Amino acid sequence: MRPPPAILPPGAEVLGYTVERQLGQGGFGTVYLARNAGQPFALKLLHLPRVGERAEREISILLKLRHPNVVGLQGHGLWPPGAPQFAIIVMEYVDGRRLDEWADKENPTARQVARVVLDVARALAASHAAGVLHRDVKEANVMVRASDGVAKLLDFGIGDYEGARGLTVDILPPATPEYRSPEAWRYLRQHARLAGAQYSAGPSDDLWALGLVLYASLTARKPFDGADDAGFIEAVMTCEPVPPHEENARVPRALSDVCLRLLEKTPETRTLSALAVVTELERVLVHADAAWDVPLCDAFGEDTATTEGGRDSEERWRLAPQYRPRRGKRTPQPGLPPSADAVTTTNGTPVKAAPKPRGRSRAWTRVALVLVLVAAGATLMLWTSRMAPVTPPRQEVAPSGKSPQADRAAAPIGPEATAAAVALPATLQEVSATVTTQPKDTLPLQLPSKPAKKGLGVMARAVSTAAACTALACPGTQVRPAPPPEPCPVGAAKVMEKLGIRIGQKEDALFVVDVPQVIPVREGPTQLILISDWGDMPRMTVLSGRLIVRDRVYGRLTWATTRKGDSFPVCIEVYAEEGERGMAREPGDDSVSSARIYTTARVKAVGEFE
Repeated sequence: MRPPPAILPPGAEVLGYTVERQLGQGGFGTVYLARNAGQPFALKLLHLPRVGERAEREISILLKLRHPNVVGLQGHGLWPPGAPQFAIIVMEYVDGRRLDEWADKENPTARQVARVVLDVARALAASHAAGVLHRDVKEANVMVRASDGVAKLLDFGIGDYEGARGLTVDILPPATPEYRSPEAWRYLRQHARLAGAQYSAGPSDDLWALGLVLYASLTARKPFDGADDAGFIEAVMTCEPVPPHEENARVPRALSDVCLRLLEKTPETRTLSALAVVTELERVLVHADAAWDVPLCDAFGEDTATTEGGRDSEERWRLAPQYRPRRGKRTPQPGLPPSADAVTTTNGTPVKAAPKPRGRSRAWTRVALVLVLVAAGATLMLWTSRMAPVTPPRQEVAPSGKSPQADRAAAPIGPEATAAAVALPATLQEVSATVTTQPKDTLPLQLPSKPAKKGLGVMARAVSTAAACTALACPGTQVRPAPPPEPCPVGAAKVMEKLGIRIGQKEDALFVVDVPQVIPVREGPTQLILISDWGDMPRMTVLSGRLIVRDRVYGRLTWATTRKGDSFPVCIEVYAEEGERGMAREPGDDSVSSARIYTTARVKAVGEFE
């Protein structure tokens, strides 16, 4: 049973938002693309009679957290006013792809995968620091933004936080079974017959799931499989995965080792924290060489469009483990109709759903009962097979039926009834607040409004620039607006205060440790090197963040790693030597996503990104 179907037609008004179209639907909610003052948002409707306290739980979690790698909460309320049937959650709309679809379509390099997983690890580090568990880390809950490749974690719908009242009576909390940790399965096997037993998930469960995500992103395969579902669980608990660099020779050994440490069988031997994962990934990225820039899989080409034994090459690569998997743009076969599993993007272009990596699908119904029988050595009950969902290209709610607790939760029993797992896009907000429970006509929402910056700023090195403009066409006025305001990472202000770095202070930094020069840069991840001590932050500290290409090149730095390996959040903005925010664009590149800049810069500690 699902919530009411797509009840909102295009043009419908909900709490000041105009609906454009449905983005996805799950067991308890529906997500729409909607606009307010011309800006796009993801509008989530949760059917109150069915979700129970889950709606309040999710909003409470979102209000606790705020981080640039987690989809941002914009507002919440109840609708319709006066007789509410739905909880409304308004979130940042991420124009991009799910992680699994991104990997399949883009055929990324090891460096790109490491950066995406680094973003997810940073989101988890901030969440765990705030006492919040995600409990459903998987590819479907990570969006990779199309504009700059930044990854955002969403879907805290079945999350939990310290001090929260329990909402489930099942032995295992709601989750996607294929991503459950070995310790969760062991607990179920050992306590299945113990009345009242309940497994308490911890940060190590999120880290295990992150390891599975990293493994599949690197190899296009799942690390564990079995002849049946019980065999799969046994493999998770007892079998060591084939190292990623052995499964796929294009995976760098250092990155493979990071992945394997996340897939250790016990929390004690696993990587101890998400912050430690951040440190490890930043360390290996600093030492990455050219081998990290080779696509991880073979690309599809004309040679793969032929058929073999009635099966085309794409199907052969997808189904046969002995062949290297392929990713990237498919070569269409002439005369064949579009695939039945195609979905349509916002511009109407059909996109084939990404083939799933090796590993079977499971409905995972009656998991607890099966584990009881396994423990007793009795005949195993047959589980229903899992249906592979169609992959939507945008944000979505998770399909129903994923949690072993879902069947029991579908029919509430009294006021204490629990709700099944519902996967909803989430945000991180640092401010704690009480969830609104009374109907209201409008959302307490302030949309940022910032005018676009026009024209180039003052160019550094005026003489050389003037000479270059004589010989070349200097870049003209950019029409793209300056980046909108953005909060600092959770904990950055306290860390900088402890280090003796005051808001407004500036220090010198370099994009490249070499003779000062003009270099090409692209929008997306970046690093600068601090060239002198800054408070208690030592020289040669690597400052990581991202560049945003506009009329100038803006840099927002959110993480610092010292030469000793210490790593912590910061909130630092890049300034030109002349004192203006952002780097001046040097002649030679007028692109909207790349530019040429000088290698020397100033970095400024800020309380928030302007």
